[in-house]
Formats: sequence, structure tokens, C-alpha cells
Amino acid sequence: MNLRSPVLRFAQRLFLWFGVAALAYAGGAAAYAGIYQRRQSWKFEQEVAAPKVIKTPIVEEAVDLREGDLVGKLEVPRVGISVMVLHGIDENTLIVGAGHVPGTPLPGAEGNVAIAAHRDTFFRKLEGILPGDSIQVATVRRTYEYVVDSTEIVDPENTQVMESRARPELTLITCYPFYFVGAAPKRFIVHARPLK
Repeated sequence: MNLRSPVLRFAQRLFLWFGVAALAYAGGAAAYAGIYQRRQSWKFEQEVAAPKVIKTPIVEEAVDLREGDLVGKLEVPRVGISVMVLHGIDENTLIVGAGHVPGTPLPGAEGNVAIAAHRDTFFRKLEGILPGDSIQVATVRRTYEYVVDSTEIVDPENTQVMESRARPELTLITCYPFYFVGAAPKRFIVHARPLK
């Protein structure tokens, strides 16, 4: 009698179930993120469509946002990105959308608006972005248009890319390389300026 056969069969079944569980988890997370994005997009469109009485010019101001609060919608038409932007960069926030980096201005305010997302979900298509591409960030009050100036690859510790330089700008951040398995060693940065 061969003792390796039962052990081998057990190991095969164990790995099969582990693979099924991993696929179910990944599929469930992707489905949840898709449903969440559609719901937030619908709520956002309802808010934008609602009539408003505005008596004074509105400038986007810093408000007391909590982790996961809706900020707006980011679109990069040429590469096919359309994602709801939530406040914060906790893992639970980045699973369901792009995250507005706390401590950076909101769209429309002076300074560097920083938005981050995972490279294997919402920002996967950033690998195809080029200088001159258009980026729109829509908030409830208005849509801000930006044009891509440049891209760069930096170390994760390089937070200077998010610093404000006394002018309005937008910075998109994701992990790099795009198809790296595991924790990526670098960050892919997109710099954009307002389209005037």
C-alpha cells in the first residue's frame, strides 16, 4: 500500500479548496466594489441634479470629512477611468473607490489635490496615461478640468509629490509596477494642472 497517495490526495484537495476560496474572495471583493461604485455614482448624480439656490460664489472649502465620505467623481476619458472618489486612504476605502489623501486640498481649492487608488483595480489603466490627457474631477458644486503635465516613478517614502507649490494642481498616485505581485516597491505619479 502506498502511503503517499492519501497524503498527496489530501494536499491536492487542500490546495484546490484554497484556490477556490481565494477566487471567491477576489470575486466577492470585485463585485462589492462594483456595486458600491454604481450606488455612489447614482447618489452623486442625484445630488448634482437636485436644484440648488446659490446666492454667493462658492469656493470649495475644507469641510470636516470622515473616512469614506463621498468627495466626487474622477474621470480620465482617453484611458477609460471613471471612479468615485471618497475621503481617506484606509484599506476599506481603497477597496471600494479612489481615495482623496487627507491633508491635501479638496478639488477647487488652492494647492495640490492628491488622489490615490490601487493599481490592480481602479487605477490599472493609468499605465496608459500620456501628457496632454484630460482629467475631470466632478464635485457636487462643479467639474474641475485638468491636463496631464507629466508622470514619474518614485519611492513610497517620497511624499514631496503631494506637497503644494502655491498653485492649483492634481496628483494621482498608485503602486508600481502595475503587474507586480505583492506589495509594490515604487509609486506611479501623475501630475496635472488645471485647464484654463
